[in-house]
Formats: sequence, structure tokens, C-alpha cells
Amino acid sequence: MRILQVTEASWAGTLGVVTALSDRLAAAGHEVALVYAVRPETAPDLPERVSEAVELVPLDWRRRSPRSHAALALALRRLVSARRPDVVHLHSSFAGAIGSLAATGVPKVYTPHGYVFARRPQGGGVLTAYRGIERLVARRCDVVAAVSEAEATLARGLGAPRVEVVPNGIPGLDAPVQPAPARPEPRVVALGRIGPARRPEASARILAAVAGNAEVRWIGAAGGDEDAPLRAAGIPVSGWLDHRAALDELGRATVLLHYSERDGASLAVLEAVARDVLVIASDIPANRELLGPRQVFADEAGAAAAIQAALRDPGLRAELLASQRARCSGRGADRMTRLYADLYQRCALSPRPLRRWSHVGDGPTIERRCS
Repeated sequence: MRILQVTEASWAGTLGVVTALSDRLAAAGHEVALVYAVRPETAPDLPERVSEAVELVPLDWRRRSPRSHAALALALRRLVSARRPDVVHLHSSFAGAIGSLAATGVPKVYTPHGYVFARRPQGGGVLTAYRGIERLVARRCDVVAAVSEAEATLARGLGAPRVEVVPNGIPGLDAPVQPAPARPEPRVVALGRIGPARRPEASARILAAVAGNAEVRWIGAAGGDEDAPLRAAGIPVSGWLDHRAALDELGRATVLLHYSERDGASLAVLEAVARDVLVIASDIPANRELLGPRQVFADEAGAAAAIQAALRDPGLRAELLASQRARCSGRGADRMTRLYADLYQRCALSPRPLRRWSHVGDGPTIERRCS
């Protein structure tokens, strides 16, 4: 198959899914092109994350204005028209919004990787607007491929004509996780791009509450001044690290704090599980789905107390680690790739024609849909 992967999130956890998926699809013999955003925070090691068999196609997505959006949509439409892929897979909301309009005449799979409107209400009608845009995207794509049951529930609520769940997977979970040796010093970290979705104010308070019993640190950076609450609380922030260095830092931790406001299925959580690092997270559906009720907390005091208890009690920590290993089995990149390849084939090879009258050509156009 000819597969076009499209993402704007060329620096965040989503990139880990897209690169692992693209690399494995290419290794299986498919023709894969990865269209990604060129922005100041674009991962500098992106070419190193995929083999030469994956074609990298950069698009300039640095500006956010109606004119730049229109130019981007036109560039993507020309690319799809020239390549005629068997399927286009749109990853994350911005790529979904642009791609659902630009990629015409080909089957489209959309993966939100965490709906923006799922966060706590704020900003007046902003979240309502996001929900409206996502509703249009869901209805213009053939399939919403949700990364978790929690995300699938939201997609169905938008009226998506078809929703399937393809759990996020990472290479580190292709094989069963082995118990890690005890870390010499207790270390509690948070991981990822610092922004509203990661609740930096709440995370700073939790990390500060456990700082007397462990080294604390945020592995990552902010695009602007979102790291101010962490620095004000005296929490060290590593700054931007390449992918390997960030994961090495995570592997030296005892506990990962993932106090997120919204998630599809967090790559940070999966990477921690793969390194046998205990995860304590916020109580949102996606985190509960991955970790179960004992490791998610609705309030900051509960999260801080759980971290303290796990640091004090090696037996409790071992029990929780065994639980998260079991819950995240089957979350490998190989399985994820097989599921997506099957979905793509059904989209490309089992068309259900839809007649749509074209105002450009002389007759009706036929769009293929997954059956």
C-alpha cells in the first residue's frame, strides 16, 4: 500500500507513535511517507527515528493565520493529488482539521491523540468551538481510530460514522517488561512538553510536596512561559532533550508523576511502564484505563500521598509495578502496526462507493469508504 502519515505534532508524544508506526509499515514493504510540521520545537532527531525507507516530507507549519492555513491545505492537497495514496492517516487535531478538508478522494483515518475539548471547562466558548471543529473532522473522515476506549467514547459522542480502537503502542512494550533493579536514590519526575494539558501548576505543587523525600525534576521544556510555576516552586526543568536522552533520564526515576488534564493514551505513561518506573497519575478516563484505580488520583494531596507511600514501602511499590506491567501488556508497537495495517487494507481494498456530485468535473466523483 501507499500510505501517507500526516502530523503537526512533530515534537510531542504523538511523534513517537507516528515514527514507530511508519518505520514498521515500511519494513513490512509498504510505501510510507511521513508529512510533518516544521516548527521551532520540531524534534531535531526526527530523521534518526525512522529508517531511510520512510520518506520524510516537511511542511512549513510555523505560522498560525487563516492565510497560512489555506496555504498549508493547498500544499497538502497537491501532495495527495500527486501521490494518490491508498490511505491518509491524520494524527492530532490540527492535522485532522486541515487534512480532512485537503485530502479529498482518498480514504482518511483520523487519530486525535487526545481531544482538546476534553479538558476542564475554561475560556468561555473556546472548548465548544473545538468540539464543533472535531465533529466536522470526525464526519469527514472514514474512520476515527481512537487510541483508547476513553477516546473512542468521545468520538462516538461527536457522531463519527465509524470508530475503531487501536491502542497506542511503543517498541519498549513489544516484549514483556522485566522488573528493574532498585534505583539507588529515590527520584520523582514528570515528562513531556510543559503546557496546559500537563497542568504545570498542580504538578509543581505535588512535586514540591515530595521533594523532601526524593530528587524531583521535570524532563522537558515549555514553548513559552508555561514552566513558570515549576521554576517558582524550585523544581528543576531539564530543557529540550533529544528522544533518547529524555528516555534515559526517565529510566533513572523511581516514580513518574503524570498529572494530566486530558489524554488519549499517554506515551509518557507507556514509556515509564516499559522502564519499570511506577506511574502516579491524574484520575481521568485515559489514565484510569491504563493504570487502574489504585494509581490515579482526583486531588493533588492524594497523588502526593501515594508517591510518598510508594517511596517508603518497597512492597507496595513492587505490587503496583506488577499491576501496571500486566495492564499494559499488549501495548507494543508491533501489535499497533498490525492493527493499523489491517485497518488500512480494509479502507483501501474494501470500498463502499459514495456518490458526490462534483462542481468541477463533468460527473459524479466516487469516494471509497471502509466497509
